[in-house]
Amino acid sequence: MEITSSTVLLLVAGVLVHVLPTMCTAVRGFSLPLVANHGGGRYRVDADGFMVVNTTSFHHRPSLTAPLRYTYGVAVNIGTGRGKSTHFLVLDTANSLPWMRCAHCLPVQRQRGPVFDPSHSSSYHPLHPTSPLCRPPNRVHPAGDKCSFHLPQEAHGFVGVDTIILGNPTLPIHGIAFGCAQATEGFDTKGTFAGTLGMGRLPTSLIMQIKDRVAWRFSYCLIGPGHSQDRHGFIRFGADIPEPSPLVHHRIKILPTPPHLPHGVADSAYYVKLLGVSLNGSPIQGIHQTMFERRHDGSGGCFVDAGTEITHLVPAAYTLVRPVWCSSGGTSVLTLDFEGPPTRHGEPTRAHLEIGSRHLFLKVENEQVLCFGVYPTTSRHPTVIGAMQQVDTRFIFDLRANTITIHPESCEADTQPTPSEW
Repeated sequence: MEITSSTVLLLVAGVLVHVLPTMCTAVRGFSLPLVANHGGGRYRVDADGFMVVNTTSFHHRPSLTAPLRYTYGVAVNIGTGRGKSTHFLVLDTANSLPWMRCAHCLPVQRQRGPVFDPSHSSSYHPLHPTSPLCRPPNRVHPAGDKCSFHLPQEAHGFVGVDTIILGNPTLPIHGIAFGCAQATEGFDTKGTFAGTLGMGRLPTSLIMQIKDRVAWRFSYCLIGPGHSQDRHGFIRFGADIPEPSPLVHHRIKILPTPPHLPHGVADSAYYVKLLGVSLNGSPIQGIHQTMFERRHDGSGGCFVDAGTEITHLVPAAYTLVRPVWCSSGGTSVLTLDFEGPPTRHGEPTRAHLEIGSRHLFLKVENEQVLCFGVYPTTSRHPTVIGAMQQVDTRFIFDLRANTITIHPESCEADTQPTPSEW
């Protein structure tokens, strides 16, 4: 997450375990529980499906902070040789290092489940500084006989390696690198979270470390307020990803890192080219793709991130979108137009993400107020397509093809009851 500290959580990811070495069969596909936490008690959903935020929670939040957290938690089972326990991590599709709070991490914060203690796992060992993972473009650096990581305003510590179990408990995956945090000055556990699951594009991310086992693909479908809060969805990998209907899906092109960035720098986030914004099929006048292009120093641009609560637009675009949308009524559809991958003949294509009113307006309880569910960012920060505007759309990330496939879906249909122990 590069825009806001009010991040979104997501991911029932895996299990770091104390196990004896075993033969490991390639995992072709698996799914992990995706748990929605949307602010518990500070909102309700009216008969039209709009989210209604209570007055107190709305007025006591900073103007650039969402009155509702669109959070998606991943329950992570960690085995230390003394039994397994469930932890929750924040899903982060913009950064590329899975990490968790380790023993003696400061400041002391409450979290759900015990803090991971690497001394209890005989299969844990520090990442060696000569490892390919301990060099650019990864955000990991040699530090004596170890490798260190530093995520500004989030966490820092050392990188370790352990065994992780994803989906099938009989198929441990050895040698997965993750950050073992000694300090988390800017990270708020909210009494629940143990760390984050980095799912970005650099080699240290979880998806990149297991890419060959899952055909370089992962997918999620986010449920929104109003859906049953005692059910969870899934983050799916490889062969577990449902194939979209060829008639309703669109493919967005993931942009390569610009060649003009400094040597050794590569993108972690999933940057895309936003071409324009339409309302009810008509382009909003004055918006053009240059507003969303990256500058020579790498600032600006546009990326997709389930870890950012709501969409942020650069001021030049926000000042044009907001008045048009807010004067259009409650049944309008906002469409974001993206560049798609070229056809086999090299012809350009477009992809369209349609966002209905229920995912763009927030109502304030007991007041005749509608709040636009998109925020302006600063001119040098990127535009981010956030979680609130991704609800009820399936996203399939294919890192080999460099595409994000999207199509509308009732995400509640792909849920199961949440275990009571969570």
